[in-house]
Amino acid sequence: MPDNQNNQINITGNKPGIVTITLGENVLGGNEALDFSSKLYELNQQGIKCVIVNLQNVKMINSSGLGMLVGGLNTLKKNDIKMLLAGLSEKIEKLLKMTHLNQVFLTFNNVDDALESCE
Repeated sequence: MPDNQNNQINITGNKPGIVTITLGENVLGGNEALDFSSKLYELNQQGIKCVIVNLQNVKMINSSGLGMLVGGLNTLKKNDIKMLLAGLSEKIEKLLKMTHLNQVFLTFNNVDDALESCE
């Protein structure tokens, strides 16, 4: 099966208890939302304390994609796990502001800045 860069979700460990999930170009919900939720469930089972969602590659996000992020935040919050967003483009920052989700998510310019907040 060919690798689809547009919808790919990659997980990397930064430090013990901290992981970064890097999303692909299009965050549109659907199967990606199921994959995202599944990965968050697995991370919860592993005792992770902080998840950084890296959006630096994201070019398009729709309402289902925003719902996927909100659902992930709620799932992790229930288990006292931080979820931080990093690497937002100006377009995504405006979208979060327009939907008032900028008051819900902690956002950072890049993964390194978010890592400092996880510690």
